[in-house]
Amino acid sequence: MTKSDIVSALDELGYDPQTADEAIDDVFQVIAEALVGREKVILRGFGTFEIKTAKGWLSRDIRTGEQRKIDDYQRVTFRPGVQLKEAVKFSDPGRLLMLNRGAVK
Repeated sequence: MTKSDIVSALDELGYDPQTADEAIDDVFQVIAEALVGREKVILRGFGTFEIKTAKGWLSRDIRTGEQRKIDDYQRVTFRPGVQLKEAVKFSDPGRLLMLNRGAVK
């Protein structure tokens, strides 16, 4: 699914496509800025985005045999929430929305 697919889906729900497109951009910008600032982004029921440090390692050039140290680096991780896991498990995307509104327990 692409961003334009999401905008089209929101259009079918009655949202103005231009406003939906701008809102999606704004949401992604806020999430990206939080992650750059090393903040954890928690979207209850959906999941958590956070920055984790990946350990560096020693690498060897197979042609020359020279060893090089690869430094630690930052990576973005996503851990799905329980409700998202259940929606996927039961192959029911509507279940996530229903769980957020308290209709299904």
